Amino acid sequence: MRVYPAAPALHLRLIAKIREEKIPERLLAKFWKERAARQTGLRTEAGKRVRVVYPGRPGVTAGPDFRDALLEVEGVGLVRGDVELHLSQRDWDSHGHGGDPKYNGVVVHGALEVFSTETRLQSGTLAPVMDLRSLLTDVPGPGPALDLWRVLSRKGFHRPETLEEAEMALERAGDHRFLAKSRWLATCIQADGPDQALGHAAGELPSEARFTAISGWLSACSGLEPSGAAVPQDRKQPRGSGPAMNAKEWRLFRVRPSNHPRRRIMGAASLLEQYLDSGLAAGLREVVETLSPAKLTGALSVFSQSGPAYVGRGRAKDLAVNAVLPFMHAWDETACDQRRTGAAEALYRKFPLLAENEITREMTAQLIPVG
Repeated sequence: MRVYPAAPALHLRLIAKIREEKIPERLLAKFWKERAARQTGLRTEAGKRVRVVYPGRPGVTAGPDFRDALLEVEGVGLVRGDVELHLSQRDWDSHGHGGDPKYNGVVVHGALEVFSTETRLQSGTLAPVMDLRSLLTDVPGPGPALDLWRVLSRKGFHRPETLEEAEMALERAGDHRFLAKSRWLATCIQADGPDQALGHAAGELPSEARFTAISGWLSACSGLEPSGAAVPQDRKQPRGSGPAMNAKEWRLFRVRPSNHPRRRIMGAASLLEQYLDSGLAAGLREVVETLSPAKLTGALSVFSQSGPAYVGRGRAKDLAVNAVLPFMHAWDETACDQRRTGAAEALYRKFPLLAENEITREMTAQLIPVG
């Protein structure tokens, strides 16, 4: 263990007190959330200064304590990633994080007791370790603990003075995200075309066997089923569908049965089968060109004969705004005949607001002026 010369008695008493708590890491997480952004003396064990711009949103599922933190690291710049906190650095291995891919996004490992400068992630990457003892006492510091608008100003989103200005800035940020996703999808379309190999392979099957084959292939690719278990024995997985995922990559902690990825796979298989003859992209494009949010939501909804929907209307709206419409916009941009109907962007602007989630609630609290 690292020896700290002349460690303040108050720190030692606080460490001893925290160790007596039944849920000590929760207390340490509270200190990180409330105090980290006010700290001026945080350093990694390698000696690099760290300024916490945003401590991250608390993790509510299995995985790191804080997600999507923003840190300014000396000599590196702005770093975004997850933060994991422990009383002792050794708790990383005793809790099994070293072999868990859910922790591969950790960019800082904070602890009250440290034993080395770095912690090894499952991916082999080394995350810097930071001593958190200074969080145990209040640190005076003027100004707000968090200032995400300072970060956003670098992207051209200046601090709003009114609620109306904040709403306009966030709407512009949404447009920026939509177009950025469209540009990324355009590269995928240029590389692989609008429809992938899985749909072509299923098109060779008789209609009554298509759903079973598609759902089997998707299940095999997901890694959630034994390899080949749901795939017809006389047919290989379609070329170009890629290797199966590692089942450990899935985060299934506290996932409700109705939201389990296997049900989503059944929904995806049903959509692929429904638009197999025209092609999924071409079939959905016809729906997009109706400029009707309700029709696109209905086209993406998949209901089961018993039990919850495979893809309910709420999830269908998410798919429309976050996947289908950026894809269609990208397809318009890359069409060989240069046809650009503008339907995707027009429909995007007509869609109602999506349901709130933990990310939108957290960002609302940080970015919308109060009063």
